[in-house]
Amino acid sequence: MIQNDELIIEKLYSHLVNEFPRLKFKVKIPLKELFPEPENKWLKSFWSNNSHADIAVFRHNKLVAIIEPGGSAHFKDERQKVRDSKKDKICQENRVNCLRIANSIIDYLDKKITRRLFKKYFYGLVWRG
Repeated sequence: MIQNDELIIEKLYSHLVNEFPRLKFKVKIPLKELFPEPENKWLKSFWSNNSHADIAVFRHNKLVAIIEPGGSAHFKDERQKVRDSKKDKICQENRVNCLRIANSIIDYLDKKITRRLFKKYFYGLVWRG
């Protein structure tokens, strides 16, 4: 199993580009380039401090989702959980799906269920507002 976050993002990106050729994917895009400045101070400081989307997904040149693979720190580390919740809230306010997946997804990219999950976030209305 791949452990390095950069390798996981690279492999996931490569898979998505091949699997969904009609969509556009960008890696490590600052939130400032994806979303307008939040009014909430709690979110604004996070947005302005080099926070980024691991993979941004565009359909018809419109941002429809971001994908955030993560290891155990995203589930255990309290500071990381707060950062993740801020990113989730910014996505929610902008009606963009935020798909958080465990790094182990890399081992299941060829499964139909994984493709259905991605399609749901890329083509469906998953965000909660």
